[in-house]
Amino acid sequence: MKVDYLNPFLNSIVQIVQSQLYENPQRGRIYLRTEYPYRAGEVAIIVGITGAVQGQVALSMSRSAALAAAARMMMEDALDDLDEYAQSALSEMANMITANATIALADAGFSCDITPPSLIVGSDIRISPRESIKTIVIPLELTVGAIEVNLSLEEAPAGAQAMSPN
Repeated sequence: MKVDYLNPFLNSIVQIVQSQLYENPQRGRIYLRTEYPYRAGEVAIIVGITGAVQGQVALSMSRSAALAAAARMMMEDALDDLDEYAQSALSEMANMITANATIALADAGFSCDITPPSLIVGSDIRISPRESIKTIVIPLELTVGAIEVNLSLEEAPAGAQAMSPN
């Protein structure tokens, strides 16, 4: 994956975590996944990307981190359940991170669009992007808990770029 794709996400993650969770994320060592499908936490939010850059962004976290992040976004002390409001808040966080990054990608000449987020809750979530796309992992340590941002992105073939709606 090109650094041109990574930097917009790094910047967007910091901006959105600061504005929505009210803290500075501590980023761990970025690494490349070697096993597919990969295991996600108990909560995963996936946003697709189409256009000149294509693939997906998957945020992964434990249930307790998801509850704490959603509570903070909803300005609650704590949440006991990942109800529709909590799921909506988490989905919106993933949406904002991806949307801000794709705006920066468009500014750099990579016109792309995003799909609505999909939130999955479970005990053994496995995510498998297309085999041709490598996944870069950005681990974040927050007071609400650990969150992984998984970027599975590649430049679209020339013909697919022409079909982008933008």
